[in-house]
Amino acid sequence: MNELIKRSIIKYGLKLLTSLFLVSLPVFSWASDNVEKIFIDADRMQMDINTGISVYTGNVKISQGELILTGDKVTLESNKGEVERITVTGKPARYNHVSETGQTTTAQSEHMVYIASKNKLVMTINAHLQQPELKLSSHKIVYDTQQQIVIAGDGDKAQRVNITLTPKK
Repeated sequence: MNELIKRSIIKYGLKLLTSLFLVSLPVFSWASDNVEKIFIDADRMQMDINTGISVYTGNVKISQGELILTGDKVTLESNKGEVERITVTGKPARYNHVSETGQTTTAQSEHMVYIASKNKLVMTINAHLQQPELKLSSHKIVYDTQQQIVIAGDGDKAQRVNITLTPKK
C-alpha cells in the first residue's frame, strides 16, 4: 500500500478513536450538587466503557472546582455518567478541599475510598485529617464531606486516635 495512503488511514483512524473516546467519557460529579467539570491528569489511563471502570496511574491528579485528589493510582467506578466510587492509593494519597466559606480540609492516607452516594471519604493506613481547628490521625478515618462528621479509629486498642484541637482566637 502506498505510504501516503497508510499515513492518511492512521491519521484518520486516530482522530476517529480520539473522538469516540471523548464522546464516551463519562461526565461525572462526585458531589451530588456539583456540576463543574472534572479534570484528570495521569501518566496512563485504561477505561472499560462497558463496566464504567477507569484506572489512572502515575502521578494522578483529579480536580473539580476547589476539590483536588492526588495519588499513585486512582480507580473510578461510574454508572450512567455518575461517579459511584473513587479509590485512591499512594504514599500518600491526598485530598484537599476549600469550602465555599474558605475553610480548607486536607487529608492523606495510603488508601482512600470516596463513596459518592454517601458523600463519605474512608481513609485507611496512616490516615490524617486536618481542618483549621482540628488535626486528627488514626489508622482509619471516615469523613462525611457533606455533614462534616468525622469518625476515627476502628476499635482496635493497638491503633490509637490522636487529636489536636486548636481554639478559635
